[in-house]
Order: sequence, then structure tokens, then C-alpha cells
Amino acid sequence: MKPVSDPGGEVERLLAESRGEVLAFVRRRACRSVLRMESAEDLVQDISARILERGLDPRLADDRARRAWLLRVADNFLKDRRDHWSALKRGGSRVLRLSLAGEDAAEGSSLRELATSVTGPSTFAVRREQVSIAALALDMLLPRDRELIEGLCEGIALHEQAARLGLSYDAAQRARQRAVERLQRTFRLALRTRG
Repeated sequence: MKPVSDPGGEVERLLAESRGEVLAFVRRRACRSVLRMESAEDLVQDISARILERGLDPRLADDRARRAWLLRVADNFLKDRRDHWSALKRGGSRVLRLSLAGEDAAEGSSLRELATSVTGPSTFAVRREQVSIAALALDMLLPRDRELIEGLCEGIALHEQAARLGLSYDAAQRARQRAVERLQRTFRLALRTRG
């Protein structure tokens, strides 16, 4: 979407004056799963960027109507982020298995052993946290790597992915392997920063 010009600076003024209100709104309305993945301040920045892209609706006559519109945009943005993270988590188990695969994933091996030998609320909590971190790691990958990992998790044949990406089969195979390695490194990094 092309940025809308704001010659009078109305959008900037509204955003500056409403920042505290939007931040409080985000902290109140964002679900815990979104706030675990993104800070409230980052969400406010993204909401501001979306509003700057769109510009003010010219039908909004006064500041009260503009603030209500601003909070509607923020609410819709929060719903989009919740949907984004939920979609990533739905495939999270498969991504988690890829993240923990390999001989060099020693940190994950103890968690796998725990998950197979013990059941109960704490084990499920650890696994939920691991799935969240795997979703975050997947989100941090470059788009092509993310597409290759998602295709692998969804069972898309490598020759189909190669055709989509305009690569030979061998090149796609190497690219997929590098994407898995990047996912594993990113997962381990995210795991350490959470710990």
C-alpha cells in the first residue's frame, strides 16, 4: 500500500497524543500469546506504521472520532497478530521436531527425553513453551527459508517446491537443508534468550 500524504501532520499529531492510550489498549487487549512473542511497545510501533500507511479517514470530523478509529485499527491489528502467531503454532509441533532434530541439538535432547518419559502439567507447559519458541524461530527466518520449512512440515514434495521457487531439484534440496540448519540455529538462540 502506498503511504498517504499528510500535509497538515494530523496523523503524526494524533499518534503522538494517543501513544499512551494506544499502549494501554494494547497491554489490556492483546492476548498473552501475542505479548509473549512481541512487546507491547513493538506492537504500538507496528500499529503506528499501519496508520501512517493508511492515513486518516477524511470522514472523521473530530478528535474523539479519530481516537475511536485509531483504537479500531489497533484492535484489528492485534487480531491479525494473534491469527499470525496461531497459524504458526498450529504447525508448531512439526517445526519443533525439525528444530530439535540433529546431533548438535543437545539442548533439545534432554527435553525430548523428558517429554517421552514424563507426563503431566509441567511437561505440557514445557512443550507449549517449546512450540512457541519454534514458531518464533520460524517467523524470524527469511521468507524463502520459511517457505521451504513450511513446505517440508506440510509434506509438500521437494520437486513441487523446486518448481515454485524456480530451482533445480538439487538446488532446492540444498536450500531446504540450509533452511533447516538456520531454523535449528535460530531456535537454539531463541531458546537461550528465553531461558
